[in-house]
Amino acid sequence: MTRERDYKAEYARRIASAAKRGLSRPQGRGHARHHEAPARPRVAKAAVPDDRLELALKTFRQTGNRAAAAKSVGVAPERLRRFLRENVQIEGRGRTLKIIDDRIREMPVISGGKVSLVRLRGFDQSSLNGAHINAVKEFLETNDVRVLAPFAGRSVIDARGVSHPLETRPNTLRRLAHAGDELFHEIYRLIL
Repeated sequence: MTRERDYKAEYARRIASAAKRGLSRPQGRGHARHHEAPARPRVAKAAVPDDRLELALKTFRQTGNRAAAAKSVGVAPERLRRFLRENVQIEGRGRTLKIIDDRIREMPVISGGKVSLVRLRGFDQSSLNGAHINAVKEFLETNDVRVLAPFAGRSVIDARGVSHPLETRPNTLRRLAHAGDELFHEIYRLIL
């Protein structure tokens, strides 16, 4: 048997309880004004990385349209807006949009004749390292040394500021590939 709710009494109790605690009427209703604290502060949940939000960020980086990026991966525009506000810095408007992503990513870096797991800060460093890993894969498949040429003399800088020169010596790369481990199992992992 369902019980009939008395919404008017519930609302009055909520407003009276807020008044006892020294809160305003909108705070008691649950819709605090922008300059007021919420009646019940949100409990901080552990940030759960969502692949759809990362994909939306990638789409937003390419198109510059936040609403279309959110719609393309099936998330609410408000959720994407909150994700962007918490994780990246956006400068400019329209065609001059610049997204600064300084999150730390843990990636395998091929440097100094070995593969090591390094924490890289920012999108630019991880993008350079990812392009190098792809070039190494292509070199190992095609044996074409020219794909390594753009990385000669270049290095990635880790989160502590240490420089790691990217490996371009063909014999060293072949030796690492035949060492037996899967070098490139996981391209990168965000560190939250």
